[in-house]
Amino acid sequence: MDTQNKYRITNHQNELAVRITGNSQADLFVNSAVALFDVMADVEKVEVKERLPLEVEAADRDELIVNWLRELLYLYQSGGYLLKEFKITEVKDTVVKAEVCGEKADPDRHEIKQEIVTVAEHKSRMQKTGNQWIAQVIFEL
Repeated sequence: MDTQNKYRITNHQNELAVRITGNSQADLFVNSAVALFDVMADVEKVEVKERLPLEVEAADRDELIVNWLRELLYLYQSGGYLLKEFKITEVKDTVVKAEVCGEKADPDRHEIKQEIVTVAEHKSRMQKTGNQWIAQVIFEL
């Protein structure tokens, strides 16, 4: 998968600021998920063995992108899932529904490059600029 130009990372002490772009709101959610798992592990080594339905709700757009990424991070932290494919089935300003695909982490095949503790809400935002969607999210390390 070509991840060039889909996100950009700036490193500050114990956090990573990630700027994500997408051609649609659904595209933005996919690219944000790709950025999350790309930072954590080599997703090229992840196989699609399981498909999980995911529905995330929030009060507004900014909270929705944070909740989405937190839910994906929770799947890794609680279930050991490394995910590489994300199919958005519905997205509105307060809800996103998707099928997320990947497998449980295997220490023999998957190296965790960077542990992420959480996604910060205080500096994260999502907006539409012209015909492009842009999000800024903070991964706390």
